[in-house]
Amino acid sequence: MRTVLAGLMLLGASASALAEFEARAVLKAPDRAVLSGELAARVKDVPFRAGDSFSKGDVLVALDCDLYQAQQEKVAAEHKAAGVKLENARQLNELRSIGSLDVALAQSEFAQTQAELRIARLNTARCVIKAPWNGQVVAVLVNEHENIRQQQELIEVVGNSRLEAEVVVSSSWLSWLKPGQPLRLTIDETGAVAEASVVGVTPAIDAVSQTVLLRAALSEDAGLVPGMSATAVFPR
Repeated sequence: MRTVLAGLMLLGASASALAEFEARAVLKAPDRAVLSGELAARVKDVPFRAGDSFSKGDVLVALDCDLYQAQQEKVAAEHKAAGVKLENARQLNELRSIGSLDVALAQSEFAQTQAELRIARLNTARCVIKAPWNGQVVAVLVNEHENIRQQQELIEVVGNSRLEAEVVVSSSWLSWLKPGQPLRLTIDETGAVAEASVVGVTPAIDAVSQTVLLRAALSEDAGLVPGMSATAVFPR
């Protein structure tokens, strides 16, 4: 009877020790963003819908920017004329037909049109919103043919190339928990097991709960998506 009780006590102690090194985790995607429009324009095309995958550089939202394109052409013509005027002023100055002030003014006009052309080109480049990395569409926030304002949110995207787990652990673990510490994640939704390692520990402790947040990078995240919950086990 004593042997059985001793065994049960040992089993309980082992379970308690194991529980000390388990914590809850949530999968996060470091690459996640809501992309906004930098121009006031009409939405011309939204080729991807929620759940669709895309590659880096794909056009996610295209705006109708005929007006901005026309402005760029106008400024380009003015810049070309300013360049001709500057060259002519330099030639006349060599012949001493005009003074250095006239050359300086022509140079200033040329520089001004050059800056205006750069602005016009930036505006036309903003007519297409491209994917910053490989990923998937979380939500499309506008429809084709809608007129948008500056800084309006257009599309939410998430990268699928890497995932991290955010784990809240007891601050008492800081005595042994360091970057590089391996851990195992058991995913609630699928039961899958993923290996990970600690890549960062926040430098502040929550004074009320006496916990600290850490980030763990998954070595392989096939089939996992942001928002999944998991149990993190830290072997020692």
